[in-house]
Amino acid sequence: MTAANQQIIIDEDELRAHVKSLTTAAELLGAAAKTAAGGVGQSAFGAMCGPLLGPAIDALADASESTLTAATALADATGTGLKGIVDAFGEIEDGAVKAFGTIEGEL
Repeated sequence: MTAANQQIIIDEDELRAHVKSLTTAAELLGAAAKTAAGGVGQSAFGAMCGPLLGPAIDALADASESTLTAATALADATGTGLKGIVDAFGEIEDGAVKAFGTIEGEL
């Protein structure tokens, strides 16, 4: 895409690749959030350390899940928003190119 009146070149393929990267990141973060939600449990640390480490690790897992869920939403929303911007810019640019072509043909 090139903004016809300003000669600004916008690489649509690069932007769409970025959208794909954001979608992939959202999927990975979502999977990590689900994994963190599983918790570890006190039995993972044995009878002596379980009562001490279990609750601390569970609290860390809860905080991690919350952070990963927020990051998932952010990556997903950013990708969706960027895709909308690229699509809208493409439509506007196509219309501008067509209009300039019509004007040029009339001159």
